[in-house]
Amino acid sequence: MLDRTQAPEAFMLDDLALSQPDISTLKNQLQLHSFSDSTNPVIKVDILFPFGKVNDEVPGQAQICAKLLTEGTKSYSSAVFQNTLDHYGAHLDVAVDYDTTTVTLLCLKTHVNTLLPLLKSVITEPLFDQADFDKIKFQQIQKVRVNAQKNAMIATKLLRNKLLNGTNYSIVLDEEYLNKLKLEDIVSFYNNYYKHQPDLIIAGDISDGLVKQMDDSFGTLEFSSKGVKFEGKLSPDYSKETFEKPGSVQASIRLGALSIPKKNPDYFALSIANEILGGYFGSRLMKNIREDKGYTYGIYSMIINQQYADYQIIGADVKFDFVDDAIAEIHKEIEKMQQEEVSLEELETVKNYMLGKMAGNLDTIFSQAENYKSKLSEEVNYQDYFDAYIHTIRTISPSRILEISKKYFSQTYCEIKVV
Repeated sequence: MLDRTQAPEAFMLDDLALSQPDISTLKNQLQLHSFSDSTNPVIKVDILFPFGKVNDEVPGQAQICAKLLTEGTKSYSSAVFQNTLDHYGAHLDVAVDYDTTTVTLLCLKTHVNTLLPLLKSVITEPLFDQADFDKIKFQQIQKVRVNAQKNAMIATKLLRNKLLNGTNYSIVLDEEYLNKLKLEDIVSFYNNYYKHQPDLIIAGDISDGLVKQMDDSFGTLEFSSKGVKFEGKLSPDYSKETFEKPGSVQASIRLGALSIPKKNPDYFALSIANEILGGYFGSRLMKNIREDKGYTYGIYSMIINQQYADYQIIGADVKFDFVDDAIAEIHKEIEKMQQEEVSLEELETVKNYMLGKMAGNLDTIFSQAENYKSKLSEEVNYQDYFDAYIHTIRTISPSRILEISKKYFSQTYCEIKVV
């Protein structure tokens, strides 16, 4: 019998037994990646396209196009489209980030064959109705107006404008961009980009016939080559900027610097160093600026990796009187990381936290398929990535953290203050 008076034994994660997908090639050479698990009678289908907001010729094209895809098609009017999803208890969404666009269908396995034609219709024959376009454009304008009043959003926008200057990564959609957008811009984006070859990922209780159903639905479609041309060249501006916003309750600060991609052999070590600096609730920035000084409720540091841009961002909302003091303390903590080795106790705490978080993020077949999808778009081997990451976490030393901090934590940061 289990003795609940005794805590379970703690141990450090050795490795992860990740599910490996079955990879099939459809008649038109599309790759189908299948993650099978009969635990729940649910199927998730992802169509992963290799383009996103970074490919906009007119800002807002990718985002508004994605929203219009679910407003009805030539075979399914808007009402029929929504009623069909409601009837079968299904969910269909189109998500856009800077580098990729993903069309997702989530439904019970008993309904997937019925709903695949609807999913196919979404990507092959969208309606692009003027009234729907006007409605979505109006909704987005209202949304960006609200965001334009938030100090945190203003600070992030200004930082991206400076740090990622020269590329579409620097663009954050605002009312001015939306007012210029026309329906023909959306149709042009669809015609230029949705012809590019996607990857198909399915996860859940996969029946024997589902692969054939996917081939019948999507294996006859014609796509061009998978590659999408990237336009732009990073030209970061590391100057400081203060934006005054009367009536603000508190100030927002952002610091940013270019960083390294996930394919860099030092990436895993840098991510651990960043975790110590500001990546979790027990980080040095939190202990100093939140717990000790009381300048903020929360502060973070993260490494953001996009296909053609990688950067570190440090951010917090702070009391007005302590903006400059908070920035000074951030620099002190960075300098400390570059001058002194972390203690073994602190490093062990971070190792256990990161390994536990990693295991928690990969605990279902759907979360594993989601991680696989992101590695697919990054052109990184799924199993090798996590094996190498776990090995680095388990074996990294204080001296290696010091070396990495000296090498990659910038001496010069772009600084934004919204006060």
